[in-house]
Amino acid sequence: MKRWVKYLTFLALLVPFFFSGNQAQAAEADSVNIILHKIVFPNGEMPDDLLNTGDTNGEHASLLQEYRGLNDVTFEAYDVSAKFYELRAKGQSVTDAQAALSALSADELGTPVATQITTELNGEDGTASFSLPSKVGDKDAVYLFHEAAAPDIIKEKSHDLVVVLPVENSAGENLSTIHLYPKNEEVVHEEPGFEKTVTGKQESYTFGDIIPFAINVEIPKDILDYKKFVINDTADPSLVYQADSLKVSESGQAIPAIYELTASEHGFSINFTDIKALGKFAGKELTISYDMMLVATDPEGSSFANEAVLDTDHETITKEVTVNTGGHHFVKVDLKDTQTTLAGAKFRVVNEKGQFLAKTAEGYTWTTDKNDPALVTLTSSKDGSFAINGLAYGKYALTEIKAPAGYELSKTPVAFTVTKDSYTVGATGVLQVVNLKTPEPAEPVVPVTPEKPKAPKPGPVDKVIDKVFPKTGEAKNRMLVIIGAILIAVVAVAWWQNKKGKEE
Repeated sequence: MKRWVKYLTFLALLVPFFFSGNQAQAAEADSVNIILHKIVFPNGEMPDDLLNTGDTNGEHASLLQEYRGLNDVTFEAYDVSAKFYELRAKGQSVTDAQAALSALSADELGTPVATQITTELNGEDGTASFSLPSKVGDKDAVYLFHEAAAPDIIKEKSHDLVVVLPVENSAGENLSTIHLYPKNEEVVHEEPGFEKTVTGKQESYTFGDIIPFAINVEIPKDILDYKKFVINDTADPSLVYQADSLKVSESGQAIPAIYELTASEHGFSINFTDIKALGKFAGKELTISYDMMLVATDPEGSSFANEAVLDTDHETITKEVTVNTGGHHFVKVDLKDTQTTLAGAKFRVVNEKGQFLAKTAEGYTWTTDKNDPALVTLTSSKDGSFAINGLAYGKYALTEIKAPAGYELSKTPVAFTVTKDSYTVGATGVLQVVNLKTPEPAEPVVPVTPEKPKAPKPGPVDKVIDKVFPKTGEAKNRMLVIIGAILIAVVAVAWWQNKKGKEE
């Protein structure tokens, strides 16, 4: 019932458009131009229905200046002349007949005679122009304009408009061009989605690393109501913006340069100056991707912030992310007396790949060249302490290249692990690095000088008697020779006799 009251109220406002008798004039044109001006209002600001005059003057013209036209709204024009005159023949008034026609369903309306989509026309958004016959047969035409489709930002579609020709102006003249002003109210304004992320999958970084960032911003459905849409990005002094790395895209495709980019050493500002062009992305998500380098501006730092702010005439949204680095503290001590600290020990830092840590202008890099002059050297101070910071979380090792004076060079690498708290944990996290003292050489034995020998004294002389002893070895040898000769002789005689017997 309330809806019918609304329709009847609106139709009553249209009565000044129509002649009560709808009589044709001899000089009227064969066609009429009907121009729809679609006005959209922010939620809660839609005015009550206003009297249409059919021209571009009056309150509607003022509303177009204060608010805006809405593009991409589809309007269909239906010829409802026959239905209108049937209702009139049944005794219904013009207003009642219009109300009945505006309540028809889409199926009952049939096929539209024309379809237009609101767009920019003569510098005005939200315009749809129809050129339609002013007569149907011998009767004045009656048209119904139905809003078939509209962007998601509107709360509800405008109700159907029924126009009975001819329409007169205040001077009683038929209008060849009729201006109508259908209105829509936007849905309740929603804060746009706005997020900032570190797109690299690393948990932490090393001084000198290039770090990828991204800002994802949802373009509001009511973006055309905005006058300001700016994104500011500001980072810690240890994060340096990489020029020419910034890209603005939608679904992976770069968008036109509808913004002004102002860059600084530690951030940038993007001002979307062409709000109308930005409106093409209403309801979609834009991605702003860019790189920053983590530099060793703060050698003691372990966490570095990067802040993004969306600044509009409707809201201010702030998002912040941090990037992390780590390190470790050490103390050089005596192996047997850990209370004795050692100065002057020198170390290299090695990663799990066997690469050596080297210094660059911005931070660090890794190299396999153990003779690289840029290799980082850690030296223990007077109290034995030394440290390394600015490493990504992970496992590393120290290799000693110079021992403290009076100590042996350690050939065993000292493993250590860099974590979130390993550099800031305090004294409990200090890793002791030990050295064995070089053993002192034993004192040499002093040789004893012998005493000078005394001259020998003459002693008693024993008398030597020459004796001949039997040579038992010679006797045995002689006997063996004799036996051998006898055996040879026996064998020779036997051989000779045997030969002689054969000859006889």
